[in-house]
Amino acid sequence: MDKNTQVKAVAYVRVSTLLGQSCENQLVPIRELANQRNFNLIGEFEDAGVSGTREKRPSLDRLLKEAKAGKFQIVICYSIDRLGRSVKHLLNLLSELDAMNVRVIFIREALDFSTPSGRLCLTMFAAVAELERNLISERIRVALAIKKRAAQASGSGWRSGRPAVSNEVKDEILRLRAEGLSIRDISKKLGMKVSKSSVSKVLNEEPSTNGND
Repeated sequence: MDKNTQVKAVAYVRVSTLLGQSCENQLVPIRELANQRNFNLIGEFEDAGVSGTREKRPSLDRLLKEAKAGKFQIVICYSIDRLGRSVKHLLNLLSELDAMNVRVIFIREALDFSTPSGRLCLTMFAAVAELERNLISERIRVALAIKKRAAQASGSGWRSGRPAVSNEVKDEILRLRAEGLSIRDISKKLGMKVSKSSVSKVLNEEPSTNGND
């Protein structure tokens, strides 16, 4: 088959040089899978010596930019922990890539989001994450309602603070932060509807997103 007609794929690997790891250990099985599936492996993105908890990963950032440009349709990773730093970060990445019509394959976990069953699995993951967000929001609403009633009963008054940031806005803040935007730029990007302090508060609630403005 002509390479121009093959599905275009890229590899993403991340290793810790402090542990003496080599990118080749992950790239070899990725290349083998690409060959077996008859993918045209057009690029290999390597983040060597970069912690999975770090918000900024140069090669991952470049991968996302090229995905947005429509240069490939498949991302192959050796394992889930090489791509996502947390469940929320992983789901955000998968959703972002899915919106660009780019699917992800994880070799070690045998997860292939390019297949119908894999896409169903991704939908289920996203639904569970949404349910978790809704449950957290509901617990917060109940807790605030209880505090309000207690304050009214004691005659001490009630202050609920600034309006809560919606789940949709929180997800957008985390997505923009993952793209490398500063707190100030995120606030501007959202049309100043969310203050810098609110953006900072959302990021501080996510341990893996802390960083300098």
